[in-house]
Formats: sequence, structure tokens, C-alpha cells
Amino acid sequence: MAQPLRSSAQTPSKAPQLAPVPAPERNSVNGLESARDLLNQFQKLAQGGSLSYDRRRRPYAFYGGNHSSVSDALQANLWKFQLTTVARDVLDYMVTNHDKEALVKATQAKLGDHFGCSQTKVSKAMGQLMRHNFTWKEKRGLYRLNPLYAYGWGSDLHRVLVMSLQKDLLAHQIEIPTVGKKETSR
Repeated sequence: MAQPLRSSAQTPSKAPQLAPVPAPERNSVNGLESARDLLNQFQKLAQGGSLSYDRRRRPYAFYGGNHSSVSDALQANLWKFQLTTVARDVLDYMVTNHDKEALVKATQAKLGDHFGCSQTKVSKAMGQLMRHNFTWKEKRGLYRLNPLYAYGWGSDLHRVLVMSLQKDLLAHQIEIPTVGKKETSR
């Protein structure tokens, strides 16, 4: 049984006030470059340029035949999208089940059976993912995962795919939502 609280000579101190955070730069949201900048970098590579990335190499392990990496900036800010549980499950499924063209063959009914929920819930989840441009519908039963969110980063296949989807990626940019303070009425 829990002991009742006793009053003591020590009083809890007030939390320190935090300084305001400066607004992000216009061309960068939370460290994520715009899709246009990324596509320009890939275009330079196609014309004989080189893209260098000087991050300390870390060991990693993966299971299966495919290696998918997820954008660090988007992963760190995924909570800001306020995805439903089913939408997050569908997104994780798409990340692990796409082919070399970032295509996922699945109908909403089959996804509903897979996750043990109704097709309506999957339909709403897919709508949420499409509004945020994580995926878009190519045709019935075929969805494209945005390769700027998850794919084999740095691979030749990734560069070729991004260049081939240049117009689609400009039309389907993932923008990290800004989270403001909610005003509460008393």
C-alpha cells in the first residue's frame, strides 16, 4: 500500500523557463532539405558530379533480401504527422514490402485481412498517408511508396528511381507539419 505524502521542509522548485526556439529556415524544415534540392543533387550525379556524405559508418544488420533505410529527419518527426495506428501499421508494411521500383502490390481488403481490421479503416489510413505524400496510388491494388521517405539510400537503384520519378516527387513532397501550442479555454 502506498504511503501518504507528508509535508516536509523541502518545497519543490519551479521548473526553469526555456528560451524560445528560432523558426526554421524557409528552405529547410527540421533539417530536411526540400525535394527540389535533393533532386538537383541527384541530377548533378547523373551529369558526372559526386555526392559526398561524411557520416561515421555504423555497423548494421538486416534480415531478408532487401535493405530499406528511412529518412532520419522524417523518422525523428513522424510523430508530428499524428498518424493513426492503422496508418502507421500500413506505412511500416509498405516500407518492408516494396519492390525495386518502390511499388507495393496490395488491395485495401487484403491489408484489412492482414491487420485484422475493416477495409474502411485501411481506406482511411491510406487516405491519411496519401495526404501526407508518403504514398500515392498508381492503379487499383498498386501503390508507390515515396522513395524520399524509405528506400535503399545511396544505392544506384535509388538514384535511378529518384531521377525517373522526378516530376512525381515534386508533386508529392512530404512536408513535416509544424506543431503549435494548443490554446485551452478555462
